[in-house]
Amino acid sequence: MPEPLIKLENVWKIYQLGKIELVALKGISLEIAPGSFVTIMGPSGSGKSTLLNILGCLDVPTKGKVFLKSQDISLLSEDKLAQILGKTIGFIF
Repeated sequence: MPEPLIKLENVWKIYQLGKIELVALKGISLEIAPGSFVTIMGPSGSGKSTLLNILGCLDVPTKGKVFLKSQDISLLSEDKLAQILGKTIGFIF
């Protein structure tokens, strides 16, 4: 089986809104193989856009790890993420 193109391990995204914590993603783990097609579906507010922002290197998780071509990109700086986004990932809004 080929190495996953994208892999998420226990990814969380928590937004701090004053004293309130808003959990947008809670423990997401998934693998996407090269050449596969993936659909992300769910009701409004379920975290789809947050997940896509993390997959597209537009945001980083609060907890967990994100791998792109076996490289852990979870803790990269915004500059490094921008380089990856410009060279590796296509993102259409």
